[in-house]
Amino acid sequence: PPRSTLFPYTTLFRSSFRIMAKILILEDDPERIKIFQRNLISHSVTMVVTASEAIQKLGDETWELLMLDHDLGGKVLVASGPETGYEVAKWLYENPDRQPPNIILHSFNTVGRANMKALLPQAHDLPGAWVNIGEMLR
Repeated sequence: PPRSTLFPYTTLFRSSFRIMAKILILEDDPERIKIFQRNLISHSVTMVVTASEAIQKLGDETWELLMLDHDLGGKVLVASGPETGYEVAKWLYENPDRQPPNIILHSFNTVGRANMKALLPQAHDLPGAWVNIGEMLR
């Protein structure tokens, strides 16, 4: 997204993450994973590649930020269902006490992202956020 689109989020996230944040990221693309890891080096980042791994981590630990992709397993533009980010959003909807205070939906799948947003209306809708996340949290 253009910098002007990110500006309100940059301000929000910078004020929320002045110290090392505990971040859980659901992402299966190896290149995006590298970008996340490089841009978030000053934070405690846990990467998971499946919805079931994300749900387990969300159930076991507390997180300051969750970043959700929708399409997993190397598939693109898939319908919402099992083993997608939607499964995680549905689990969080059913377990609101486990929702992190900050959630970013970073998938390019517009339908999948909208389905997750319907369950998590407080989530920030930022497709492609892995590109600018380091700047947003600095």
